[in-house]
Amino acid sequence: MAQVLIVYPSGPSFDLDYYLKKHMPLVSELWTPHGLLSWDVLTFQADAPYQVQATLYWESLEAFEKAAGQEVTAKIFGDIPNYTTAQAVILKGKVVAKKSD
Repeated sequence: MAQVLIVYPSGPSFDLDYYLKKHMPLVSELWTPHGLLSWDVLTFQADAPYQVQATLYWESLEAFEKAAGQEVTAKIFGDIPNYTTAQAVILKGKVVAKKSD
């Protein structure tokens, strides 16, 4: 399993309603066939360096890399101006340990 974190710096406006109702369903629709398992979204306190984080859970890091090269990815990234002007930071890695109750 792998996680891809997409964090949006604080400062620029961010339309959370659009993000949750339009953008993230688009992400699900277009990337689930390529190995996206699930996602969650966090918001941070006003004085944090970041305002929003999406965590995308993938079958593997290789599945994400392959999906990122697909034509559908242009639609996903092309939608960003509809909810923010913030420059997203993308972090990715393999899950090396996990505990669930």
